[in-house]
Amino acid sequence: MWRKAGPDDVADNRYFWIVNNFLHDMATGTWAACVLVVWLLAGRRAGIQPEAAAALLDAMRLVFQLALVALVVIGATGGVRLGYWRRQSDPSELAQKRRALIVKHTAFAVIYGGGTVWLWSLIR
Repeated sequence: MWRKAGPDDVADNRYFWIVNNFLHDMATGTWAACVLVVWLLAGRRAGIQPEAAAALLDAMRLVFQLALVALVVIGATGGVRLGYWRRQSDPSELAQKRRALIVKHTAFAVIYGGGTVWLWSLIR
């Protein structure tokens, strides 16, 4: 089913992998920046005029939507990374690495899921 990628496969897909990895890393950084921006803006809502607070909340909602888009990009590009990682790995290694991947992705799900829920709570 899976086969190890050969030199020709690597040459053909190198630019696709670079772009995919770039998008994955940029989306991760974008999500983290969105968390920081919403958190900082949420602290400034207290004590300002209602019109300004409403405008600030609108901006926070837009940043939250950007964070959701970043999550979709992270998931899609991460799935692509998993696919080409599996093709490049020896099948005997997959069983050993599977546990590490499960632990890693569980931690990421907790971080991204918890962070996104926290963001949502800040804009409510």
